[in-house]
Amino acid sequence: MSAARLASGWRIARIFGIAIRLHFSWLVIFYLLTTALANDVLPLSNLAGGGPWRDGMEIAEKTYPGLSDEVVARRYGIPLWPEWQYWVLGVVGSLGLFVCVLAHELSHSIVALRVGIPVEGITLFVFGGVARIRDEARTPGAEFKVAAAGPLMSLALGGSCWVIYALFRGMLPPQASALVYYFTFINLALVVFNLLPGFPLDGGRLLRAALWKATGNLQGATYIASICGRVFAAILILLGGVMFAWTGSLLGFLWWGVIGLFLWFAAKASYNQVALRETLAGLTVRDAVRTDVVTVPPDLTLDRLVSEYVYPHRVRSFPVVQ
Repeated sequence: MSAARLASGWRIARIFGIAIRLHFSWLVIFYLLTTALANDVLPLSNLAGGGPWRDGMEIAEKTYPGLSDEVVARRYGIPLWPEWQYWVLGVVGSLGLFVCVLAHELSHSIVALRVGIPVEGITLFVFGGVARIRDEARTPGAEFKVAAAGPLMSLALGGSCWVIYALFRGMLPPQASALVYYFTFINLALVVFNLLPGFPLDGGRLLRAALWKATGNLQGATYIASICGRVFAAILILLGGVMFAWTGSLLGFLWWGVIGLFLWFAAKASYNQVALRETLAGLTVRDAVRTDVVTVPPDLTLDRLVSEYVYPHRVRSFPVVQ
C-alpha cells in the first residue's frame, strides 16, 4: 500500500501536532475483530470465570468437545452473559486495539520529531498502523531511538495491564477481567511481532541501526535488513499455506498471505528508496545533463534519420540544427 494511499484516509484527530488518519481498510479489521471477540474469545473467557482464554478453551474443547457454550456453562454453574454484552465488549476491545496501535505509532513519531525528523502523520489501516516519517534517520543512534520507541510503549502498556490483571483479577467483574487480559495479550503480541528482525518492522530497523553503526554503510545495512524482511515475509506466506492445508482455513491463508506480501513489497520498496537516495546524494542537475547531444541537419531524409540516428543511438528525439 503506497504512502499516497495511506495519506488519503479520514483525518480524525491531531495529537502533539501530528495528524491522525483512519484508512477505510481499518473498518475491515474492526469488523473482524469485533465479531471474533463477541462470538468466540469473550464467551470462552466467561466460561473460564473471566480468566485466561486457554482455560476456557480447555473446558470447551477437551473436557466437553462438541458441546455448546450453554451446556458447558450449566455443567460448571456459570451464567452466560447477555449477548449484547459480548458485542459491546467486542467493540470496546476493537477500539482498545486502535488505542494501543496509536500509542505505539505516536511513540515513534514523537521520538522522530525530537531527533529532528519531520513526521507527516499517522495512518491506521487493516494491518495496524504506520507513522509516515518524511525522511530517514541521519545517524544510527537516531534510527535506533525511533525504532525502539514503539515496542517500548507497547511493552509498558502490556506490562501495566498484566499487573492490573494479576493484582485485581478477583476484584474485577469477569467482563473487565477478560478485557484487561485481552489488552495484555494484544500489547505483548505487538512487541513480539514488531521486534522480529525483518525490515521494515521495528526489529528490522533496529538490526539496520546496529549494522549501520558497525559498518558505517547505510545502504549495505538496509540491504541486509530488507533481505531478512523478505525472508520473514516468505515465512508468513508459507504459514498461511500450511494453515490452509492443515485446517482448511481460507481466512487464515488470506490473512497471513496478504500480510506476507505487504511486508515483502514494503521491504523491497524501502531498500530501493534508500539506494536511490544514496546514489543521488551529492549530485547536481548539471551531473545529470547530457553533454554529447547528437544533432541532425534539417535536410536529412527520414529514412536516414531512422537508420543512421534512431537505431544506432537508441534515441527518439534529436535537436535539428542548421
